[in-house]
Amino acid sequence: MADERGRNISPYQQPDGVVFMIDLDREWLTAGVGRATVTRPEIVSSWRRCQVNGADPDRVAIVQGEASVDSRFARLAIPVLDAMADVAVGAKTSLLLSGADGTMLWRWSEDSRLTALLNRNSAVVGTRWSENIVGTNGLGTSLETIAPIIISGSEHFSEALHSFTCAGAAIRNPITRRVAGSLSVTSLTEDSSPLMKAVLKKLVREIEEQLYGDSTVRERELLHHFLAERHCGRNTIVAINHDTMIASKAGERLRIDHGALWSQVETAARDNALIEVETPDFAGEVSWRTIEHAGSVVGVVIVGEAPEGERLTDRPSIQHRNTPQNPQPVWAELPARLRQMMTGRDRILVTGEAGVGKRTLLREVLGTPSRAVHELDCAAVAEIGAERWLTTARELLTGAAASGGAPVVVSHLETLTVGQSRALGRILDQLPRAGEVVQIAGTWTPTGTEPDPHLQTLLDRFSAEPFDIPPLRKRRKDVMCRLVDQGNSLAVLTPDALEQVQRHPWPGNHRQLEEFRRWLGRQKRPTIGIDDLPPRWLGQAARARLTVIQAAEADAIEQILRETNGNKVTAAAALGISRSSLYRKMREYKLA
Repeated sequence: MADERGRNISPYQQPDGVVFMIDLDREWLTAGVGRATVTRPEIVSSWRRCQVNGADPDRVAIVQGEASVDSRFARLAIPVLDAMADVAVGAKTSLLLSGADGTMLWRWSEDSRLTALLNRNSAVVGTRWSENIVGTNGLGTSLETIAPIIISGSEHFSEALHSFTCAGAAIRNPITRRVAGSLSVTSLTEDSSPLMKAVLKKLVREIEEQLYGDSTVRERELLHHFLAERHCGRNTIVAINHDTMIASKAGERLRIDHGALWSQVETAARDNALIEVETPDFAGEVSWRTIEHAGSVVGVVIVGEAPEGERLTDRPSIQHRNTPQNPQPVWAELPARLRQMMTGRDRILVTGEAGVGKRTLLREVLGTPSRAVHELDCAAVAEIGAERWLTTARELLTGAAASGGAPVVVSHLETLTVGQSRALGRILDQLPRAGEVVQIAGTWTPTGTEPDPHLQTLLDRFSAEPFDIPPLRKRRKDVMCRLVDQGNSLAVLTPDALEQVQRHPWPGNHRQLEEFRRWLGRQKRPTIGIDDLPPRWLGQAARARLTVIQAAEADAIEQILRETNGNKVTAAAALGISRSSLYRKMREYKLA
């Protein structure tokens, strides 16, 4: 369709640039007949909510809000937005801030035409822009869905707003996770930019960081104790202090009376009385523990266990296609399993990938307060020489085999040469084998190939049935528990980031996990989103989703690339595939 000047315009757009909701849309919405121009499900859902709530599609309703421009939220958010406004001059855009009820608390716009249209539609400080009053819009719809959204032109429910494109997102209190307000980056549709969403995301993060920084030490400590329970797999959780209550979705079923319970806590602290947690509508078992700081009780964490046969979750559990059906044991279960396997033996072999904690587990199981554990590190042969190392090995192992001698852990057996394996085997053959308590233990890290016959013979001298420690990628509960920092210094992972951490393959196991914890401790922002995680994680997470055959192929390509110093031509020839196939597989397996 063309206007009188020959310009091409949408059949739903007037020459003055104002787009109107067409009659067919209204007929579809009210009578369910015809076909709508809007197809995005989030917009359709919003329109239906607007219809049910009685929002007017013909005009913007003017309702005065109740949120205060002098609120703590406004005082912390507005300086962040003022700083952004200084660099947004000339961008033909506006920034709108609302409270949790949709009341506009602050507005900035320097473009005269945009400002005039905002004023004409009563988009001014003090009016309410919740979805049930104004209809689909950036401030109100993001508050309703608690999700970022972009609404452009005729996607607005009210025809009066069809000139605008707005990107809106809710702002959460990082401690309580309750919605504190919303932010919208708004422009005329013809002036909209693909960068609106990026600007919005940056501003929301900065405001949430301000909210976190303004929170008290006790509020932060309460949050970390709450997350400690979440990360260890519990779902029905409530954490309270004098001013704040944090509850998971399942924890809301406990129906904790905040005021009454905290009154009990204060009484118990004064009179040395007991605390009774009342959960009248919850049939499962409830346990609680206090949070202490500087010698006084500053909070309480309550955990509910669902009745047998009932499962309470906050969200559907995520099952990975490569996740084994039988769950692997967590670290806390491994010592008991190893002790059971050691019964009646005087030697044991512990295997597992590098960094899974083989030596740590053996020291925990073999050591006692009155008995030290010696370590004989095979990797030290290159440093001190084979002759000196074998002399030390003979002394330590002979002492261990003697009654009452200190146990010895022979670590890194995979590093021994053929000659060294034979020599250590001869020492072991000369030792008595009459004990029923493990005195000599070995550790072996698989190298990806079968051990040569000499090393296998040496491994068999320790144990024909080794004890294998599963890697961290199969012990995800251990990962979550280790990410809770008792020093209260770790940033909080968003749900998306937490899911990515759970999917991470952790090729370095505990060593990599400890490095990640240190990285988290160095972050200045209070919350870490999926885009904030180390870039290399995306490729490693993609590798974790490969099938066994694909993973083996990816490992082979990676090995050849290392051997050829990254020369693609030589690597393709060595693999027997074309260069284009190599490039394609490198992209597919995230090896580039």
